Amino acid sequence: MTQPTLERFLDDVKHHEIKVHQNNGVDRHLTLEKSGGCYHSFNITTFPHYLVITGNMGALIFSQSHYDLFDFFRNDDLKINPDDWAKQIESTSYEAKINSYSEFDIDETKKVARKYLDDYLKNIALSHDEKSNLLAEFNRKILCAEDEWKIVDAIRNFELDNFDFEYFCWEDCRTHRYDYIWLCYAIVWGIKKFDELNQDGKNHGRT
Repeated sequence: MTQPTLERFLDDVKHHEIKVHQNNGVDRHLTLEKSGGCYHSFNITTFPHYLVITGNMGALIFSQSHYDLFDFFRNDDLKINPDDWAKQIESTSYEAKINSYSEFDIDETKKVARKYLDDYLKNIALSHDEKSNLLAEFNRKILCAEDEWKIVDAIRNFELDNFDFEYFCWEDCRTHRYDYIWLCYAIVWGIKKFDELNQDGKNHGRT
């Protein structure tokens, strides 16, 4: 599945302006949006050990041992670390947390399943006919699956000549959500804009 690049994100926010509603130490509330419009607008709120981002691209709550999460996320080069940051997400349940940043990817599932089969074939001696039958059945039942329900059912119930997917890792079949990656970029970009605004204020004698 496609994910936003930094270039795509920057194009989405190229007309955004920053508005600071609160800036009291670690307690902050920022809005970043295009003047006169709300598309791709977002808010960043921080308080001790927490950062909350909300907007029409979704909402996420991050919690970390850092007192000020601006220090945790800050990156002037706008580099993001989606895997590590996902671990800091707060949610109502483990399943809800997983779904907040990742989603099932059928193409990735087919790749993982094929690697699982290839690893099996490397470690067992099959006749030419046995291997051909196994590959044909794999292609028919798994590679031809057209949606999540069908491929999950096919993998769970696949069995032929002592081969099955008993130890298949479903976690490898998920990819980051588009909106999650977008929000990661929004956090580092929003922090950078806030820092630039504060530096500009210092240069002009403002506090």
